[in-house]
Amino acid sequence: MTSKGGVAAVDRAFDILHAFHRDKPVLTLAEISRSTGLYKSTILRLMGSLEKYGFIWQRADGSYQLGPGLLGLASIFQDSFDLREFVEPTLEELVSATNEGATFFIRDGDQQICLFRIDGRHTIRDYNIRLGDRQPLNNGAASTIFRRFEADPAAPLEPATFVTESFGSVEPEMAALAAPIFRNNHALIGVITLSGPIVRFTADYVAKIRPLLMDASVRLSIRLGDRPGHFAALTAG
Repeated sequence: MTSKGGVAAVDRAFDILHAFHRDKPVLTLAEISRSTGLYKSTILRLMGSLEKYGFIWQRADGSYQLGPGLLGLASIFQDSFDLREFVEPTLEELVSATNEGATFFIRDGDQQICLFRIDGRHTIRDYNIRLGDRQPLNNGAASTIFRRFEADPAAPLEPATFVTESFGSVEPEMAALAAPIFRNNHALIGVITLSGPIVRFTADYVAKIRPLLMDASVRLSIRLGDRPGHFAALTAG
C-alpha cells in the first residue's frame, strides 16, 4: 500500500520520528499518537522496526526517545554534506523557470553575504549582486526576511508574509523577491531571492513568479532537514 510519493508504512515511521523535538525529547505512546494522528496499535507495530535499527529507544518507564542509530546516520550526513550541492540546483531551477538572477544569502552579524549566485539570462538583468558580496542589513527583500523570521522563529508561516518584495529599496532600478530557507528545528539558515530590473517586475509578473520562489524555498528547506508539516499552511488547498 502506497501513499502519494512514498510507501505508507515508511511515511508513518518517519512521522513517528518527527514527533520528537528538542523541547520534547521523551514521549509517551499517547503523546506520539496525538502528535502523529496514528492509532496506538499502528505505532507499536512500527516501533518494532524502529527499535530494531536503533532509531527509537523505549525507556524503563515505558516512554520513548530517539535512539543512537540516528547519530550514526547524522555523522555520515555531516561528513558528506555540502550546502552548495543543495542550494545551487535550486537556484538553477529558478533561473531556468524565470530567467531572473537567483541568489542565496546568509547572515553574518549585522551583514548579509551572497554565498551562492546564478546570474539571470535576460540581456538586461541585475548586475549588482556578486558572489561573496557583503552588505549591511538594509530595506531590501532579503534583509526583511532575515529580520522577520529571526525575530520570531516559532511564528506560524503564512502565505502573505512568507515571500517579501522590494522595489528600488537597495538599487533604484532593481526589484527583488525573497523567501526564507530553514533547516532542522525550523532554524533559519538563509534567504533565496529572485531579482531583476524594476520595470520588468510588474504586479502580474510578480504574481506569476512568487509561487515559484515559494515552492523552491519549501522544497529546499525540506531537503535541508525541516519538517514538511512546518509548511502546511503554505501548501493547503
